[in-house]
Amino acid sequence: MNGMAYFFAAISLVLGILLPLSQIQSKRIGYDEGLAAGRADCQQQTIEELQGLINSTKGLTEQAHAASTALNLSISARQQADANTTKELTDALALTAAERAHCRFDDDSMRHTTAARDRAAEAAAGGLGGALPTAGGDE
Repeated sequence: MNGMAYFFAAISLVLGILLPLSQIQSKRIGYDEGLAAGRADCQQQTIEELQGLINSTKGLTEQAHAASTALNLSISARQQADANTTKELTDALALTAAERAHCRFDDDSMRHTTAARDRAAEAAAGGLGGALPTAGGDE
């Protein structure tokens, strides 16, 4: 064999070794690129889902704030109405305070009041002498 034949034999041998190695390396590079692309797609999908969750939470937060504001306005209006009613009642009662200071009860009301006072005095002085009347106040 001459020198050229050795050269081509050596090239063939080197190519015979390097070609499978380069194919293995190419497959590895392709696998790594595919894996990276899959991970990127998964991450992008996760980011989009989280962004949707954040956006829906913003809407819920805005609704809660609007409801809270409406509730505060309602409570404030109720407190103002209560204050006005209390003032009106106080003013109306002040106009008739002198009349109520000398008010008179009918005989039946006075009899019930006197009987209740007597029973209370008896219970305080020596205990209950008999059964208590019913809750309805019937004697």
